[in-house]
Amino acid sequence: MSKKINLTGVTAISLLIAQPALALTQPSHTHGAEQPQLPRLSQGARSLINLGDAGLLHPFFSNEKFGQAQSRMGAARFAYGAKDGNPTLDDFREDHDVLITPLNVMIELPASSGASFLRINGEYTYGSSEPHALDLEDELYHGTIEFLHLPNENIMWGVGLITNNFESEDQLSGTKVIRDSRGLRLDYLQKFNDHWGIATRGLYLWGETENRVYDVPTPYGAANLRQKQDDDRYYLQADLVGSWLGDETSWLPDGTLAHPRFGVLYHHSDLGRTTPRLGDIDLPEVTGVNGANEDFGLAWAHFTLQRAPRQTFGLQWLPSATIGIEQEYANTLNELNDESTYAVIGAGLTASMYGQGVFFDYKRYQGVDSDKIDDVFVTGVTLSF
Repeated sequence: MSKKINLTGVTAISLLIAQPALALTQPSHTHGAEQPQLPRLSQGARSLINLGDAGLLHPFFSNEKFGQAQSRMGAARFAYGAKDGNPTLDDFREDHDVLITPLNVMIELPASSGASFLRINGEYTYGSSEPHALDLEDELYHGTIEFLHLPNENIMWGVGLITNNFESEDQLSGTKVIRDSRGLRLDYLQKFNDHWGIATRGLYLWGETENRVYDVPTPYGAANLRQKQDDDRYYLQADLVGSWLGDETSWLPDGTLAHPRFGVLYHHSDLGRTTPRLGDIDLPEVTGVNGANEDFGLAWAHFTLQRAPRQTFGLQWLPSATIGIEQEYANTLNELNDESTYAVIGAGLTASMYGQGVFFDYKRYQGVDSDKIDDVFVTGVTLSF
């Protein structure tokens, strides 16, 4: 159920000013008054600010869409399990509240050409749902370490390792899901011109998912049901992002920055065969709740308007607002919830100063038939070293 902050361009700027990348200019004097020292940015910092202003670091830093796919498929698996215990169940409603607390750090590394960075990310996510057919509570611990290289100011590629520890429990049935996974992440970003660029990523995660149901009634008394199986996942995402300044266009208010965003994702799971165990009894071999393969696809169009950042390292307050529409084009686990179209509305606020930042973000995902509702709150800190 992991979703992550929608980083604005200026949040990226606050993230990217690592102290090793800065050198201070000599102070100047105007009319006898000493002016504050101004930092001179390295090539790496300039390159990342360029990609951030283009809106490309938003989809790069955010795991929002990846988490959305995991959440959608995970809740559907729980629903199929709930139907096994309640054959009359023919649909369920997703109604989630999610709190996310990410921490991001970027450290510039020596490079013979271009610029290189080490990215370190840690995130804790807590989610709960309103009790309908399901009453889920879950926790996710996520970490990423990634090497990034920027051959010029318009291109960045990266390769990294990720780790996840996830636990979720249905308070109604007592069913618990535990998943430990490791993975590989690849990124490619390119700014095409002053107004358009693309951000892409690919992930492969390998690990095991364990399902536990406690105190299952049997003719010989209550017993625990356990099932552990291989669960490998493949994920692709691409975002085409635009960037327009209000001071340079007639259709936007002065002092604003607009980012239209058009994206698509595809998620695939391969589930291994396993033998569930009820107490001391081996049950028939199974795979997934609806077969050994699961597929999910989503396309979206978002529009974000924010206050344009100033060229200063002093304190800045930058509010933003987002609207959008999303459409599922594939979902092999939609038998009990076929809500495939949903609207998005959100608001955020970033405070940044001298390379450090604090941000707050809220988004609501509202299904057109009200069978899917997600309220996502994000608050976090960016640090530079």
